[in-house]
Amino acid sequence: MLRALAVAGLLTSPGGARAQPPSPRPRQDLTADAAVTAGAGAATLSLLLLEDQLAPARCRWCSPSGLEADVSLSLRWRDTELAARSSDALAFTLGGAVLAYSVYEGYARGDARRGWSNALLVTEATSVAMLLDTTAKYAFARQRPYAWRGETRPGDRYDRNLSFVSAHTTFAFALAASSSTLLLEQRSPYARTYACAAFGVAATTAYLRVAADRHFASDVLVGAAVGTLVGWAIPHFFHAPTEDGLRLAPAPGGIAVAW
Repeated sequence: MLRALAVAGLLTSPGGARAQPPSPRPRQDLTADAAVTAGAGAATLSLLLLEDQLAPARCRWCSPSGLEADVSLSLRWRDTELAARSSDALAFTLGGAVLAYSVYEGYARGDARRGWSNALLVTEATSVAMLLDTTAKYAFARQRPYAWRGETRPGDRYDRNLSFVSAHTTFAFALAASSSTLLLEQRSPYARTYACAAFGVAATTAYLRVAADRHFASDVLVGAAVGTLVGWAIPHFFHAPTEDGLRLAPAPGGIAVAW
């Protein structure tokens, strides 16, 4: 009996935890990643601050298809402002929760540096996704659903033709995809549960944007695709913790492909 307890103690003690693989860290160049994050964030912020000059006065994409019009009407809440405020709160909460959990998960596994690295990489991927989203808004100049119906909203002078792509949706899915990819590839014990929760919140945010009459269905579907693709690709190709398989890495004069 005493021998059995002793063996069990060894297996559950830090010294006996050899059966568990060490927590892998993402590949990272702090200087390069900080520069990309700052650059993408600054570019996005500049575009937003110049909205009164860059936002198109007239729509280029003015009318939805019959199907999208029907979907928009069927999902629209009676209190659209409540849906809009709910989507704002949900996106803001998701952003804070993802970054906080990234740091906490590193500390919980005894590797604080990895936690902070993950938080930076999530921010990097999300910043790149938001830059693509903001650029698309000015390029496509799609009329928002409420504007198409002939309605107005407070402060929508420059915003009424910026429906495509949904920024809330891109933001939420980029957060969910990048953080989930990092945790899954680093073999976090709760990565799958986390991913289900994160994508569930992101999907709810997307739904609320349609319910708020701010976006058509294709706006949020494309936003989800952009956010997910960028959120997965940047951690997977540039920051995967293992050396196995195809990967991309910064190299003098460009990007190197390695196996």
